[in-house]
Amino acid sequence: MEYRSLPFTIYPSKAKLIRLLLTAVAFTAIGVWLGAGGDSLGWFCAAFFGLGGAVFLFQFIRPTNRFLTVDERGIEFGSPTSKSRFAWSELSEFKTYAGLPYLRFQAKFVGFNFSPAYNGPAKAQGVTKAMYGFDNQLPDTYGYSAEDLAELLTYYRSVHGESAK
Repeated sequence: MEYRSLPFTIYPSKAKLIRLLLTAVAFTAIGVWLGAGGDSLGWFCAAFFGLGGAVFLFQFIRPTNRFLTVDERGIEFGSPTSKSRFAWSELSEFKTYAGLPYLRFQAKFVGFNFSPAYNGPAKAQGVTKAMYGFDNQLPDTYGYSAEDLAELLTYYRSVHGESAK
């Protein structure tokens, strides 16, 4: 694995967004076809996947609102609606997990646990911990495999985190 010099910012894979956008367009078209044939569920599907397509198009056009920044102080990641920042000293580990374990094809994500030094809000911790076994998770893998991203963040935490000293 190649380690970058700090700070750096990475963004979600454009290829992944294009695949998601094309999938949403295809399901929207199927929904319209079914709806035009008299199936009211088709219109619901068209609206649902049409909205998803609009979200993916927005993310493709404006990728700067979804990011992961890694620096000497910690990590910051953003989504279209929020940003989160954690110091290295607040993080104890990064691991991978399979999202939605009941699906045949599972996407992998990076979860992380907080160290005892973390004193931030615990709003989502209970739900995330119960579902996946982690205090929180990254919303994307930013073009990396989940394993490589977890390894990368573990390395920077070990080098820059107070818990490693």
